[in-house]
Amino acid sequence: MSDKQQPSAAEGRRVVFFDLDGTLHQEDMFGSFLRFLLRRLPLNLLLVIPLLPLIGLALLLLGRAARWPMSLLLWAITFGRSEATLKALERQFIEVFRQKVTAFPVVQMRLRQYLDEHDAEVWLITGSPEQLVAQVYRDSAFLPRVRLVGSRIARRYGGWVLTLRCLGVQKVVQLEQRLGAPLKLYSGYSDSKQDNPLLFFCEHRWRVSKQGELQQLE
Repeated sequence: MSDKQQPSAAEGRRVVFFDLDGTLHQEDMFGSFLRFLLRRLPLNLLLVIPLLPLIGLALLLLGRAARWPMSLLLWAITFGRSEATLKALERQFIEVFRQKVTAFPVVQMRLRQYLDEHDAEVWLITGSPEQLVAQVYRDSAFLPRVRLVGSRIARRYGGWVLTLRCLGVQKVVQLEQRLGAPLKLYSGYSDSKQDNPLLFFCEHRWRVSKQGELQQLE
């Protein structure tokens, strides 16, 4: 492994994080899920369309990592639908996404290398909802061996909302709650500048290209 050096994390552990979307695979899981729901719940566009200017303005002002604009969008897409209906659509999406997801072999090989080393603690930290990630990768060899942290969905006010949007600085917050502050990470892998706050705490920083190749950052 090209960034393998002597363990430097606390207690001899090398704590490593991987992003998911655009990193271990090409697609945006949560974005794909929202589009899937909209195509199957077209009447909810009557609620979604009037809210789009507010959602867009909020994302522009607060940044893409903001929770409540995306939570409002998810709520508008799912409002008025029973939990059974939404869960059935979720299951349909999982099967469709599992068929089309495009893995990035170079990054997944790096993940497996870390998992095979006794001193590495691997975190998969993603903006996609944990419940989707767990189902899409339910048959994978790596999922039971990583510590998964993702966004969270709950039912509120007649639809689904995001109770946690695990993106940007929130990724730092989530890992600090679990590992303590300040973070001291050995290595991090991401395709997005949104993860720069977390990469800041890494000795070794890796950017994943749109083709799934790795580039080490200074």
